[in-house]
Amino acid sequence: MNRTIKIIIFVLFLVTAGSLFSQPVPGSYYEFMDAVKDMPVQHDKKSLIIYRPDNTGNMNYIRCFLRLEDEQGNDVTYTACTATYEWVSIPDVINQYKKTYYLSGGMAMHLKLKGGRYKITLYTPVDQQANFNYAKADTVPFQWESNTFVYDTENPTKVIFVKPTYDENGFYNGGWKIDYKN
Repeated sequence: MNRTIKIIIFVLFLVTAGSLFSQPVPGSYYEFMDAVKDMPVQHDKKSLIIYRPDNTGNMNYIRCFLRLEDEQGNDVTYTACTATYEWVSIPDVINQYKKTYYLSGGMAMHLKLKGGRYKITLYTPVDQQANFNYAKADTVPFQWESNTFVYDTENPTKVIFVKPTYDENGFYNGGWKIDYKN
């Protein structure tokens, strides 16, 4: 039996034994809540959430891929961070990326960054656009790019939002906009 299984069995034993012998203490939950209510909640300075809300139609299925650059312009997407994701429709279930860091509609990416300043952009190559129909028939497909967001682990933003760009008529036109909220 490996060590992990032994630890799990021991923890289960402690939880079960504790519930058999413990007596409920009236008000203990409320006393605990009173004790922790004024404790400061701090954001991990090296963590960032990138959230892409649900969109309409097939736009949800078109992925935007993360590009992370250091201050010298070097691509450090897979060397300066690790990433996990969760579906907003299934909250609190963290998933590991298999290969590339991307977002589809309704996903939140959790980045754990090494200290420093980074340029964050998102993009969608032509071959990943799921046969997107451009509003103007004469438009030649092109790689979609976002604006650049600068993230500094010494002055962190907690969440940034990504959404597709659209024209004056409200039609998606190929691109991504990064916005932030502290």
